[in-house]
Amino acid sequence: MIEPDRVEHAPPTSAPDVSKSGELISVPERDLLCALSYVHLACGQSAQSLALLRIAAREHSQDVDLLRILAYTLISEGLGDEALDVLDRLDVLDAQPSSRVPLTLLRSHALRQAGRMTEAREVFQRYVSLRGSAALVNQQ
Repeated sequence: MIEPDRVEHAPPTSAPDVSKSGELISVPERDLLCALSYVHLACGQSAQSLALLRIAAREHSQDVDLLRILAYTLISEGLGDEALDVLDRLDVLDAQPSSRVPLTLLRSHALRQAGRMTEAREVFQRYVSLRGSAALVNQQ
């Protein structure tokens, strides 16, 4: 039998470790959240995916790859206005020329979800034009 006065108690837990950069979510933890969110999204569970991505985006709001997945997930959830905000951030942060075509398509879908059909059609026409130009460049 254990005597009450002989039981050792664990010290109280301290605050979460904050990395040297001041982030509460490390890069490997962010990667795990993104991977889990991608699995949820692939299984048709976009609401669960969105919850995980929002946690990661709070700490890594400048992460281009995370923002791309977040924009797609917001569109999947019908949150076009919020997706447009993320796409505006990506326009500033994502300097990859190869991103223009897919981001244009995402913007068209986000505008449609936001109920801005005229703009959505115009952006979709720009996407078709960009896609055609990209196809010509790839053939050469």
